[in-house]
Amino acid sequence: MADTSGTTGGLGDLFALLGTSNPLSGISKSIGQFQRGVTQFLDSVERFNDTMEQLNQVARRVNSLLDTVEEPIKAFVPQVTRTIKAADAMVEQLSGPVDKVAPTLTRFAETLSNPTILALPNDLGRFMETLGDLAARLQPLGQIAETAGSWFGLRPLAALRGGGHAPSTAAPAAAPPPPPPATSPAPAKKAAVKKAPAKKAPAKK
Repeated sequence: MADTSGTTGGLGDLFALLGTSNPLSGISKSIGQFQRGVTQFLDSVERFNDTMEQLNQVARRVNSLLDTVEEPIKAFVPQVTRTIKAADAMVEQLSGPVDKVAPTLTRFAETLSNPTILALPNDLGRFMETLGDLAARLQPLGQIAETAGSWFGLRPLAALRGGGHAPSTAAPAAAPPPPPPATSPAPAKKAAVKKAPAKKAPAKK
């Protein structure tokens, strides 16, 4: 026992004499670092496993969502295809008339953009102003003509312009007078009948 304790004490003294250059201290540090590295690696593996589990859950949810949406999409795609085909056919049918009408519309637009057409409202306005000015200038002449017509017994221009209403007003004035009563000639006829016997009286003598 004394030899064992002496040997242990001798090794301890030997390591103590080596101090910082003890090779066993470096080995122990390396082992500690290795243990920490293994621990960190295990933690990383656990986190990776958790991440993979989350990804698996997301994948399962996506698969369930696709299973839910797959049937409506399968039923909807043919309808969309038919709609697209019908739209294409309609466009093809309308393309012919549109191509025929397009030149006509272009010519119509060019006609409307003609300066003569654009100036037509102004020309009409000036024409109406000219007519108004002419009517204003002819008004005294019309009054003179009406005055002269009244001198010669002619109907005024206002009556001529309103000729459509003249017959209705003149009709009562042109009505014939009522005929005389038919009872007055009757006594004269009776008197003539009475004179006939007076002529026969001399014949009896």
